[in-house]
Amino acid sequence: MVLLIVAVWIVVALLIDPRGEFPLNDDWAYAAAVKTLLSGGGIRLPGWTTVNLIAQIFWGALFCLPFGFSFTALRISTLVLGLTGVLGLYGLLREGDADHGTALFGALLLAFNPLYLVLSYTFMSDVPFVAISLLSFYFLVRGMRKNSWVEMVAGLLLACVALLIRQTGLAIFMGFSVAYVAKYGWRLQKVVVAAVSLASGFAVQVLWHHYLTSRHILPALYGMQSTLVLSPRSYVSWHAIKPFTGGLVILSVYLGLFLFPLILWIGPRKLKALCRPRLVSLMTVVYAVMGAYVLRHMRLPLWPNILYDLGLGPALLQGGSPSLPTAGKGFWAVVTFAGFLGSVVLVGATLLAIDKTRKVLQIPARKRELLVILLASGLIYVVPISILTFIGKVFDRYVLFLVPLGIVILFLLARDVGRAKAGSLIISLAVASLILYGAFSIAGTHDYLSWNRARWQALNNLETEQRVGPADIDGGFEFNAWYLYDPNYRASPGKSWYFVARDDFMIAFAPVPGFTEMKRYPFQRWLPPGKGNILVLRRTQANSGEAH
Repeated sequence: MVLLIVAVWIVVALLIDPRGEFPLNDDWAYAAAVKTLLSGGGIRLPGWTTVNLIAQIFWGALFCLPFGFSFTALRISTLVLGLTGVLGLYGLLREGDADHGTALFGALLLAFNPLYLVLSYTFMSDVPFVAISLLSFYFLVRGMRKNSWVEMVAGLLLACVALLIRQTGLAIFMGFSVAYVAKYGWRLQKVVVAAVSLASGFAVQVLWHHYLTSRHILPALYGMQSTLVLSPRSYVSWHAIKPFTGGLVILSVYLGLFLFPLILWIGPRKLKALCRPRLVSLMTVVYAVMGAYVLRHMRLPLWPNILYDLGLGPALLQGGSPSLPTAGKGFWAVVTFAGFLGSVVLVGATLLAIDKTRKVLQIPARKRELLVILLASGLIYVVPISILTFIGKVFDRYVLFLVPLGIVILFLLARDVGRAKAGSLIISLAVASLILYGAFSIAGTHDYLSWNRARWQALNNLETEQRVGPADIDGGFEFNAWYLYDPNYRASPGKSWYFVARDDFMIAFAPVPGFTEMKRYPFQRWLPPGKGNILVLRRTQANSGEAH
């Protein structure tokens, strides 16, 4: 099964093709830190950086050593970690006594998740963080199960690595401390071990922050989300209840959609048994009514960044996106409804898991550590995400950490209520939905790289053939940020918000008023099959935001 997962991952990589010397999304900032390190400039995080990142910088630099700095090498470094995360999830499911087929299904569900797959072809920090976190959980669970200090220490070291990628890695230390006490009880020695483990995570965070401040290299935006979360005055109010509730519903709907194939795999009989306790059933019904009310005028995608309409991105160019696929309101209404149904199951399962962990002795011994650490870590992680939702600083990719946790928890609970398998028709639907997810994710990721290759070919030709410098081009967020990032930049009326000096030339998906088309670069699209175009535009009218 492990070899099969590796083979699938490699075949998908050959289909998508990760090559291309250009940044994607925010990874220009992370790539710049790697480039500085390789050139002998030491550790320098661009001002755009909000996360710890340092572990990922060294990991990416390792892959650039053979042939020098390369965006392709950085993507390969993330692809390796992406595969590692999928294998880590397979191992966690096997630790929970999943049979080989179910563990394979769960692992592929993560591999084909649209957010996970497309981010695996960038140097963004999301997939590395999730992958290292899964490895950490794997060793921590095995260590507690076998009472092996070697494996527990290995798990905590990996948790430190995850923390040095993203600050939310602290949730792993908190989850482990809760699980350790749940397993060994409140004896003084065990409580001290749990406390020391938790303190080690905070110590790593404090030391890294101290290093950045003492060297005067603290990025301008570093810890922006953490500062917002730790400023309760901005969100502690009765008026915050409604947006908090709405944010939790949206988060649950995203998770419900991403876990929908597994819900089918589990089958209706087990799902019904999951909500058998009266209190769980009642609270699930309350959520269903509340969720239906919140979503009555809403359709996915509801959070910005990776998933937009019928494609994967983001598509940060001017002129709209007529070359990219769109879907009607009816399609997204069906998708949102599927996500809502999945969220109802997920909320019921979460309530049941909380009830079981409250009565720790009722959990089968072999599942105790795994269920408690994943549930505790997930619930702790949800807290800052909910706050960021209210403040309006949340992205859809923040859901990704919860996807593999949800997969394992759902399996554990379903396995606990009975071993009867779903009918062949339901299993067939589950496999079909997994294949559909995979087809969408592969096609969307291919198209994202395809139009970006055309875009950067246009930019490179504009610079070499027309002798136009970056300061004269609005080439999209990644281009302008890579060449012209300025922490003190202020957007001007009539210009894009992202570090545009002069927009005498523009790269766009469609014609833009005030510009004339110079050239177009076609790209191949899989979703749906066809061709799109990247346009090179030249300004013909003066920018109203400039003084003349």
